[in-house]
Amino acid sequence: MKTQNVEYLIIGGGPGGTPMAMALAAAGKSVLLVEKGPGLGGTCLFEGCIPSKIFRETARRLRELREASEFGLCLPTQDVVVNWSAVLERKRAILKRRSEAALQHTQQLPTLESHFGQCRLLSPRSAIINQEDGTELEIQFDKAILATGSTPFLPPIRGIDHPRVHDSESILNIDHIPEKLVIIGGGPIGVELGQVFNTLGSQITLLETSPRILRPVDEELAMRLQTRMQTDGINIISRCQVSGIIHSGQSVFVNYEDQHGNESHTIADTVLVVTGRRPNVEGLGLENTTVQHDPHGIKVDSKLQTDEAGLYAVGDVVGQPMFAHWATAQGLALARHLLGQAVAFPSADTNSAVIFSEPEIGIAGMTEQQAQQAGLNVAVARYDFQHDARAQIAGRDAGLLKIVFETGSRKVIGVHALVEGAGELMGEATLLVKAGLPIEAIAGAIHPHPTLTESFVMAVRGALAKAGSQVMTNDTNRK
Repeated sequence: MKTQNVEYLIIGGGPGGTPMAMALAAAGKSVLLVEKGPGLGGTCLFEGCIPSKIFRETARRLRELREASEFGLCLPTQDVVVNWSAVLERKRAILKRRSEAALQHTQQLPTLESHFGQCRLLSPRSAIINQEDGTELEIQFDKAILATGSTPFLPPIRGIDHPRVHDSESILNIDHIPEKLVIIGGGPIGVELGQVFNTLGSQITLLETSPRILRPVDEELAMRLQTRMQTDGINIISRCQVSGIIHSGQSVFVNYEDQHGNESHTIADTVLVVTGRRPNVEGLGLENTTVQHDPHGIKVDSKLQTDEAGLYAVGDVVGQPMFAHWATAQGLALARHLLGQAVAFPSADTNSAVIFSEPEIGIAGMTEQQAQQAGLNVAVARYDFQHDARAQIAGRDAGLLKIVFETGSRKVIGVHALVEGAGELMGEATLLVKAGLPIEAIAGAIHPHPTLTESFVMAVRGALAKAGSQVMTNDTNRK
């Protein structure tokens, strides 16, 4: 068995491990990156963010065709057929293109090696890689970073192991559009895929234990989206507990208990279980170290070091929040730290996220409810997109922007938007929260018209006027 010495071993070639490996190698460090999947990119690329958004894009194009007459377009037929095989082939091509590009980027760095296979720690300073070709490679390292991501969590429900029951990863390889789909879980993935398959023609029933969907999201925005989903024909059953899944021929019966304790069931041909994710620590060899972990993730300190000196962890394997961009931010911050550079590690209070629902929900910083629970005195600047020119032009004016700010300093601590295109607003939103800018800074910045971004100005103008502030701004009359 061959042995190799490196300065840094990085286990996991996803959005946390790959950028970090490249940053360290760019500084001249010897780095060995190990990925057990089919290519670099991790869950986000192969089983999460990217493939689900490819499905969403197909659904969006289909919806636009159905609404073409509203924009003065007369199509020869309204009977648009979805070629699902072509959708899957398009997904395969995009994933292949992105994975190959990532590998090519790593190959341009002479001190970075990428290996594919299963890696297991033998001790705090050594590991073994079972490579794709069947050979083994022992690695001696100075420091290691665990970036192994997470896997879908399946609750102990009777019948959940049937082939017609999918998790958030296997559903992305389904070879047909389900006729009737029951979704267990009303979080971001359940909401996104529920709306996608609803648009593609599936009859959707969504079962959720909480009183509403998207429990951590601003309540007002989540309830508006829930109403929209119900209007679109999605059956949402909240405050229920799934008790079992029974299979009979081509049908699947999902039994549940409602909020009053009454037993009921719903019927489908396919079931999707999206009840969260768990850090991927199995087979890592953590028992050969002093690294501590529990079902929520590997324990790390403020600089992402585990209980074993010289071993670090980033991304989903550390626990919440579980986002690709969060893993990248952690990985790059840790790389700078290891290189001896001054760095401020990411804070969850200034993180951003997008739920790719219809319409999208954009999140940056704290909600009004979270701020109040933290004992902060806050106010909210609001803007209804039904008054917005760009949203009206796009035919997507059902939405709301909420900017949460401290009443004393007027510092922005949260931005939350429900509107198609909310994801594109989160760059500015994150900068406002991260920099702690006051709402006067928004009012004083000239935003282009007609765009969704000017909603920020319109929201804070109202708040400043209500507070009796006098701020020199552009003419509010829009033509």
